[in-house]
Parts: sequence; structure tokens; C-alpha cells
Amino acid sequence: MTRAAVTMIFILLAGSADAARISGVVRDRATGEPLPGANVQIAGTYTGASTEADGSFTIDGLGGGQYRLRVSYMGYRTQTRDLSLQDTSSVRLEFALESTILQTEKIIVTGSRQPEPLASAAASVGILTRAEIDRRNSTRIDEALQSVAGVTLVGENINIRGGAGYNRLGGSRSLVLIDGVPVLTSDLGAVNWNILPVSEVDHIEVLKGAASSLYGSGALSGVVNILTPLPEREPRFSFRQSSGLYDEPSVPEWKWTDERQDYHRTDLGYSQSFGPVGLRLAVTRHGSAGDRENGKFERWTYLGKMRWLLPANTVLTLFTTYSRERRGLFLQWLEQDRALNVPPTDRGIEFDLDGLLSYAVLEKSYSPDLSARIRLSYNQQLVGIPFNISNAFTPAVGLSGEIQLNWNPHRRHSISFGLDLKRDQVESLYYGGRTAFGLSPYIQEIWVLSDLLQINAGLRFDTYTLVGDSVETQLSPRIGASFQPRNGTILHFSIGRGFRAATVVERYISAGSRDFRALPNPTLEPERSTLLDLGLRQNLGETAYFETTLFHSRFSHLIEPVLSADLSAQFINTPSAAISGIETEVRWTPWRGRLSLLASATWMDPHERDSGLTLIYRPRFHAYVSASLRFGPLSFEGDYRTVSRLERVAVYPLDERVPTRVLDLRALYRWKEYTFGAHIKNALNYNYTVSERVLGEIRNFALSISGQF
Repeated sequence: MTRAAVTMIFILLAGSADAARISGVVRDRATGEPLPGANVQIAGTYTGASTEADGSFTIDGLGGGQYRLRVSYMGYRTQTRDLSLQDTSSVRLEFALESTILQTEKIIVTGSRQPEPLASAAASVGILTRAEIDRRNSTRIDEALQSVAGVTLVGENINIRGGAGYNRLGGSRSLVLIDGVPVLTSDLGAVNWNILPVSEVDHIEVLKGAASSLYGSGALSGVVNILTPLPEREPRFSFRQSSGLYDEPSVPEWKWTDERQDYHRTDLGYSQSFGPVGLRLAVTRHGSAGDRENGKFERWTYLGKMRWLLPANTVLTLFTTYSRERRGLFLQWLEQDRALNVPPTDRGIEFDLDGLLSYAVLEKSYSPDLSARIRLSYNQQLVGIPFNISNAFTPAVGLSGEIQLNWNPHRRHSISFGLDLKRDQVESLYYGGRTAFGLSPYIQEIWVLSDLLQINAGLRFDTYTLVGDSVETQLSPRIGASFQPRNGTILHFSIGRGFRAATVVERYISAGSRDFRALPNPTLEPERSTLLDLGLRQNLGETAYFETTLFHSRFSHLIEPVLSADLSAQFINTPSAAISGIETEVRWTPWRGRLSLLASATWMDPHERDSGLTLIYRPRFHAYVSASLRFGPLSFEGDYRTVSRLERVAVYPLDERVPTRVLDLRALYRWKEYTFGAHIKNALNYNYTVSERVLGEIRNFALSISGQF
């Protein structure tokens, strides 16, 4: 690290030990009960606190000045309060929050790199809460994301508004973050969805469209930011146990074993604070005999998080998560009449996957108008590719850092500017040793012109250097606005540019077998996009909400796989492509909250601009419907997901393809701090493929119990 960098960090961390304090309590307005875990935050900064079991909170070490305090809690209406502090003053406040189901009351951090209400956000953002993940008994984060409007999966590739398609060798066009830290692998640019226990998710924010341009390479079509919970003040132990059985295949010829195949998942967590230091620890064991040949796996995940409240309103957060998995290889079925069997050459093959992510984040507030955030992260993962060559890989290592300043020069202006840095080191027999560097300054301003109109503008300059090969650059501007013509109605608009450099694997992979081979293409150009969306958020009284968004994405040099007649595959640049569509979501909670309905649908026209052909692996339509009926502690719920038939694929285009139609059912009973569940997934035992020659999960039954004390 240079002397200048050390000096800069020292300046950022230096500060006086001002003694001003804000304390108070947060309660439910109707019952007067305390609300533990409510978020109390100084608007425009990361400075704040979470309420304890008795609803109390304290924010120490503040300087004198004018503050706007924002108090939010999932399922309650957000409150704000303005106050003035002297350098040594102490203020105690009381907040009584009113319950609501309105989506616009939620606070997000992903759209503008700082906390802001969803109601005023210029970006399109979908939110998935921990409660929704838990009650659906989701075992993986990507599985849970399929309930978010505009999101589908093809294999393990996440598609936001059709931007990604399917790439078995990685190359994600959606940037995945954990607490704002990038987690895509350095070689494949892929996502290891198992690196974080699903039980350690507070909520997930899915940023769609143009706003993602401020996050750089990988965020070509969107950002998935997985937020983990803060440590508890009082000792808290949590657990979840789920065990299930797979049904017989609906096609008798597909039966591949006489044994009953089962699966299980155990999640354990503990959290407590010791004075200024808060800790979270978690461990997960997830195993399955598999619903198909070679489907067996055993996975362990460990997590630790520490949050240390330092003097002078400074917070240090340390985080580590590690996953280790041994699984069988199921690349494709033996034949359609034996869809749950693998070819003889793949039988008995097992391989190891592991991943380690660690980060340190230091946050400091100097005044109500100035705060800083410094982040360092280490990402080492070995996921290989879905062929029997994983042992030829060494762990890909990604080092990254970020310095961000938030400055409020005026009550109507909020400016964030910073610098992203990254270094990737990868090595494999199949693409050699490679080193890459990224350097990306950015700036963003939120300008509140009035109580009705807000403008959000930003600029980012990406530089990606592949040592000994190429230097890729792009200037990515973005501008958006939100307009509230009346209470409960928000119009939002954004337009911006996106950028993604080709991954090392896409450029250099040379691997395969006698029957199939991947060929290198070192001349690949980076992908570029222009993203536009225009939407309406509307509250309908206190029980209903809907959002409708029109979007248009234009891509140049889109990187897509092409299969030749000799069954060799290579990535090439598609000169020009476009995706236009409409996305809508409706939430309705009538009958005093006993009935809850969620429905979303997305229609798209994904095509190559020159040929007019439909883009490969992009469905034209997908929809999701979820309903819940509650009688006191007992509830009955169901989810239905449908995805239209893929019109084009890169491999095996003559194979039969069908739409996806999956129905999940469950019954839940809540007693004190415990929830008991009975679940049926794919209740109709409908047969479909998640990727070419890979059948979707067959019907299965599970019992679950979760709780905390």
C-alpha cells in the first residue's frame, strides 16, 4: 500500500470523540409492545443502531448539528424526525410505529449506494424478506429468488429481465453481492449460491435495469444484494430443521433405484453482544441422497460476523463465510427414456467444491453531513465447471476494496463518491495462469428538488486490465428520477449504460472430451448495454399495492455460446440484441391480513437485432402467484410458478422443450417462538427441464421446524 493511500485512510478514520447522544425506544402503536430489531438510522448515512429486546436504542459519539432520524421496521410505516444537537447534548425519543403492508415503506440500500426509502427510489428494486424465505422452506438462495418479479433461473444462472440467458461456464450478467461485497468467482464470473447459509439472510434486494450501471462489470442487467442480519443485543439461539423424501418418478421407465431417497437440512445460529462487540455465528449441514443417479451431495457452511462499536461514532464489521461440498456429477441424462440416469462414463464421479469469503468494513460518521466507508474483501472459490475436470483447477482468488464518502452539502443534496479496486488471480490447466486488475471511480448525487420530485444521477468509469492481453474501459452515465404527483403514487424513470468484460474462462477455456469440446476465443469484446425503464408504484388504500414497469435493454457484443456441427462450442460476440418488455407485481392483504396474495408477471421480446431471431435461453413470459390463508396460528399457503417454453437453445435444439409449471403447497403452525411446517414441492409432479437434458426436481415432501429462544 502506498504512503498516499495510508495517509488517506488515516485522514478518513481520524475524528474527535464528540459526546452527543441520541437514545430512545421504538414500540408498536396499537399494542405498545417494544419492537426489537427495528432500524434507527441517520438519513443519508450508514450511522445508526438496531433496537434491543425492550425496543431501546442508543447512538453515541455524534457531533453537534441538524439530524434527520429515520426509524423503520419490516411490516411497519417508516417514521422520520428532525432534531438539533449540541456537541455535548443528549436527546431521548419515543417512536410508535403503525403496522402496514405497503411495499413503499421499505428502506433499501442497493439502488443508490446509501439507505433510502423505496418510495423515492428512481430504480426498479424487488425485495425478498427473510420471512418469505423461511415460510417457503427455501434451501438455496437462488431457489428463493424465483419469487421476485422479473427474475427467472436457467440452471443456476439468474436471469433479471432476460439479461443473462444460460452459460454453463459462468459469465453472470447479474452482479451478486453479500452486504455490498462482490462474490462472483474470479475465473468463471459465476455464483456459488451455497457460500452463504440461507438462514443467515435478513433480506435480499434485486436491483433491475439502469441503476445497476453504477456497480460496474458483471452488473450488466442487474444486481442481487444479499443483506445479512446484525448481531442481537441479548443472547439468541436460532435453529431450523427440515427433512424430506422424494416421490417416485411420474414416468415408470425413469425409476432408477428401489431405495427411498431422502434429504435433510439443519441450520443453527447464535447471536449476542458483549458490550460494544456483537457476534453472530452459524453452521449449516445440508445433504441429499438425490432424486437421480449421481444426485447425492453433502454440504457444510460456516459463518461468523462481528460488529464492533468503536469510539467517535465508528463501526468495524468483520465477516467470514466458508462452504465445503462433495457432490456427484450430473451433466445430462443418459437418454430421454432414462431421464434420471447418467451416461456410464459419468457414473460414480464425485468432486469437491468450496468457497471462502471474508470482508472488513469500517464506517465512520464525522458529522450529520459527512460519513465514510472503507471495505476490504477476500474471495477464494473453487467451483470448476460441470465436466469431470474440476481437479485441474486451483482456487480462483479475488481481492477487492472500496472507499466511499457520503456528503450532504445541503439538505436537498446527497453526494456519494468513491473508488472500487479489484485484483483477480486464476490458474488452470485449461486456460493457464491469468491476472487481472480493475480500477473504477464513481460519483452519484441525489437531488431532492421538492417534496414531489427527486433526481438521481451518477457516473462511473471502469478500467479492466487483463495482464499481457488487453485493457477494457467504459464510461457509464446514469440518470433517474422519481415523481410523486399525489400521496401513494410514485412514477420512476432511469436510463444508463452497462459493461461486462469477458471472463477468463470465456476467453481461454480449452477443454472437454471426445464427444464435446469447448474452444477458446481470446478476441472476445466486452459486452455493453443501454438500459431504460419507466415505472409506476401505486398504493391502493392500506391493503393493496402494485408496480408496473416498462423496460427496454439494448446490447452490443453480447457474449453467447455457439455449437458447431462437430459438437465443439465457442463463445462469440453477437453484434446487437435487444429486450423489451413489461413487468408487473400486485400485493393484496384483505380480511384484516388473514388473506395474502402476491402475483407478478413479465412479458418480454428478446431478439437479435440483425436476424430477428429470439435470443437463446430467454423465455418470453414468466409469472408467479403466491397465496396464504391464515386462521390464528395456522396458515395454508401455495405458490405457482410458470415459465414459457424456450424458443431457442445452443445445444440439442431438436430436443423436446416444454413450459415450466410448478405448484408448491404447505401448511404452517406457529406456537410461541416456533413454527412447524408440512411442505409439498412440485405437487403436480410436473416434468420439465431446468437446462438441456437436466430434469427439474421431482415431487418431494418435507417436514420442518424452526424457532429461536
